[in-house]
Amino acid sequence: MNHRFMTKNVILTAGLAAICQAYVASSHQLNNSLTAANATDHFLVTCGEADNHHLFVQINDLKVVDGRQFNVIVVKDKALSSITNVDGKSSPGIRVAGGTGVYQVYVSQTATDDKAANYQLIFHCEDAGNMHFDTSVYTKIDQP
Repeated sequence: MNHRFMTKNVILTAGLAAICQAYVASSHQLNNSLTAANATDHFLVTCGEADNHHLFVQINDLKVVDGRQFNVIVVKDKALSSITNVDGKSSPGIRVAGGTGVYQVYVSQTATDDKAANYQLIFHCEDAGNMHFDTSVYTKIDQP
């Protein structure tokens, strides 16, 4: 009986590890929202592979309800870049060449309203040829 129990635990642990690894490898978008004009969400995106060249970032407004736009600032060491979805829908993509490591990503908006504005942050760790690498994200600050 102890052998069956151990076998089930090993299978369960291996299955969960595979699911978690798949989530980290494919976590290339994040849906969130902001309400207050001074609210800022802060994410740490980690590009861990040795050949990583840059972080690709784009932001989309998921439900255009007013004239608000989203701003994204990406910082890695001395590399810094920002984008805004000027049409109120999707921003152009940017590539911040910071190599391997942790990128600081900040999302804010240009105005406020009683309703939350929903956005989708798209991000990919990529090599110089824009091939995707493992990407993980940690939410450091999630403001309303």
